[in-house]
This record gives sequence, C-alpha cells and structure tokens, in this order.
Amino acid sequence: MSGGTDEIEGRIRTAAGRLSDALDEIGRRAPRARIYVVGYPAILPAEGTDCTAMGLAPGDVSFLREKERQLNAMLRERARAVDAGYVDTYTPSAGHDACADPDTRWIEPLIPAAAAAPVHPNARGEHGMAAAVLRAAGATD
Repeated sequence: MSGGTDEIEGRIRTAAGRLSDALDEIGRRAPRARIYVVGYPAILPAEGTDCTAMGLAPGDVSFLREKERQLNAMLRERARAVDAGYVDTYTPSAGHDACADPDTRWIEPLIPAAAAAPVHPNARGEHGMAAAVLRAAGATD
C-alpha cells in the first residue's frame, strides 16, 4: 500500500480489463475455440505466516496470499463472463508452495533449489499445473 492506496488491487483491476479485451479478441478471431484461463498456483502457504524461504514478514505473507486469491478470483470471473473454462491450479498446489520442503514444492523461492526462475514453477509444479489443465479440458493425466 502506498499513501493509503492498494497498488496491487489497482493492478489487478487493470489486468482484468486487459484480460477481458484479450478474451473478447480471441472470441472474435476464433469463435469456435475452447478457451481456458489458467489461475496461479499457491505461491505462499495457504495458512499461517511463516515463510523464511521468501524473506517475508508474517504480515506480508498474509497480505500477499490474499492478493493472490483476489487475482485468481478475478481470472475466474473474467473466464466465466465469456463462457471460457477456468483452471484452478491453486487448490492442487496447496502445500506445495515456495515455502514447502524442496522435495515437494511446486514453486521455487527467491533462491531456487531447482532449475526454475525465482517464484516460478519448477518441473514438479509444471507437471501438476499441466495435469490440472488436462483435467479441465476433459483429458486424462
């Protein structure tokens, strides 16, 4: 927050407009396409405030977790508005966040232990997210 203004919420609103425009354009150019909007996986623990791997204060963990949930809610809402599918990757990734044990996490912390960019999915996370997309599309994983 800056000067009492929630900048992240403003960015989510801006992204919502841009996503709506993109989804409308996809619908215009490919009216028979099956469209899926893929949500973000759990970056931070679904509960609690301890996350030393990300170097965040407990209050920041709670705040950022809530912002990610707001972002995913916006993505879901925009997908539904145009009859697109929404792929929830947050639920299957819960417990596999950047603060989880390196052997189970899907998201790498600020200093990655696996071959992935900081705060991005590792191979396990990419596989888990792909499985969620395949389920949403009616395929098997």
